[in-house]
Amino acid sequence: MFQSFANMPIQRASHRNSTAMFVRPIGLLIIIVASIFAASAFVNLFMSIFSPLSIDLKYSLFASVLMAAILFPVVYYLVYEPLTSSICDLNRSEEALQESEEKFRSLVETTDNSIYVVNRNCEYLFMNAKHRTRLGMVFDGEYKGKAFSDFHRPDEARAFREKVGTVFETGDPLQQELRSMRDGKYFLRTLSPIRGSNKEVRAVSIVSKDITKLKKEGETERRYHAIFEQSPFGILIIDTDGNIIEFNEMARRELGYSREEFSKLSLFDINPQSKEEIRDRIKEVLHKGSHEFEVQHKTKNKDTRDVHVNARVLDLFGRRVIQAIWQDITKEKRAEEALRLYREQLEKLLIERSRDGKAE
Repeated sequence: MFQSFANMPIQRASHRNSTAMFVRPIGLLIIIVASIFAASAFVNLFMSIFSPLSIDLKYSLFASVLMAAILFPVVYYLVYEPLTSSICDLNRSEEALQESEEKFRSLVETTDNSIYVVNRNCEYLFMNAKHRTRLGMVFDGEYKGKAFSDFHRPDEARAFREKVGTVFETGDPLQQELRSMRDGKYFLRTLSPIRGSNKEVRAVSIVSKDITKLKKEGETERRYHAIFEQSPFGILIIDTDGNIIEFNEMARRELGYSREEFSKLSLFDINPQSKEEIRDRIKEVLHKGSHEFEVQHKTKNKDTRDVHVNARVLDLFGRRVIQAIWQDITKEKRAEEALRLYREQLEKLLIERSRDGKAE
């Protein structure tokens, strides 16, 4: 049924092309009659000039030959050739149509999407193998006489009927994303009108694509970005050349840049080390797969911050990148430095006091 709807324009076009090759009967009749009269007039003129034989015999013989000579090309070019040409064209059109139908059926039956056609009452007119399997059918034709409401809950059937009615009324396709109550899967449903010869909507085709995997991947991506952006640590995604591919809010905030400014920087702009030292560090991480180290970062105001970095190699869409998570340890470093200086001063005082005691 679905194939017949889809192929209606093709069949009409083939019919028009084939009939256009025939000559109209009235035109052919006029041509033949005119040819007969012309032949008779020519014969009479010829016989009046040359008359060694009997007039009747000469007239009959010559008229027959001349009539055959005139009518043969007329019949051949105006009847036989157009007829045979139109038959060949019709055969080619039928072969092309059959091939198109076979390709169409193969595409519809082997696709991973559910495809079905319903009328205004949401009764099934066609469904492909994928949709039959989804509804628990084994054989083609089991859907005949059944409606959408026979396989779905009343609220689903009511919502579906409203969508189908909208397509019938407006003649425009529409899409909707929904979650099936049958198995919890997510689908992107596209409803399109199927029109008849008078352009009136006769049925609605539905292509239902399973987007459950894409939906889950999207949710995973959203969760990752939520964690990425809300992390209390600075996070960078850099390529193997040191270019910054992605960064989170904490990274740019700790270094004092706006998002637009930070997006134009590379690892060489925020690290006070030499380029050779930075490249060697990147090579070390790529070689080990993961690495922890302490380094300094340079802020927009040219201040330096001490950070502890945890770097690891990731495969992002077939591309090797480095994820670097850092924790600002500037306060701890300064406290350690202050403690070290205090310890050195204390030790120095103890040594001086010990010397003074010996001198006494």
